[in-house]
Amino acid sequence: MNYQELYQFAASLAPISESEWQEFSQKFTLLTVDKGEILMKPGGDANAFYIVLKGILRNYDLDENGKEFTKVFRSAGGFVGPYSEILSKTPVRFFIQAVTSSTLLRFNYSDFEGMMEKYKSWEKLGRRLAEINFLEKENREWELMHLNADKRYLRFLEKHGALAAEIPQYQLASLLAISPEAFNRLIKKMKP
Repeated sequence: MNYQELYQFAASLAPISESEWQEFSQKFTLLTVDKGEILMKPGGDANAFYIVLKGILRNYDLDENGKEFTKVFRSAGGFVGPYSEILSKTPVRFFIQAVTSSTLLRFNYSDFEGMMEKYKSWEKLGRRLAEINFLEKENREWELMHLNADKRYLRFLEKHGALAAEIPQYQLASLLAISPEAFNRLIKKMKP
């Protein structure tokens, strides 16, 4: 994904002008991060967001025994950041990590908020992005409550099949809310 494709995506959600986009894009910081690099961790300041241009990021947490729980993976075009912490003005609660070497755009939510205050079209963009995020979370909760691990994995493959080969199996297992051993059994069972 490049800047123009990112602008086209934003403009498909709200009537963002090219001049408004140029104004906001001045706030971007371009980052290249290595595989495994941690971008955010619990206790940190909740203001930055990342847009994935290339690569894969994940948002995860650890329980008291060090077991990982992956909330979401984001690839090209995806946004990731501590949205609920920003809204509640609390410190970051989760980790954000580069699953693969990645190229990202970083921006401060306060800059995005400034654009929403200045332009009605950006307020609409913010609402549409929040709606998309809400729908994704609702679908994830529904899948966790109503589908077994096999069906959750098949749904992941339907939506993000190309990513599966790039994501370590233990991370996919944590997204599916199963152990790595159960994930291995699931993979073996699905092979023809």
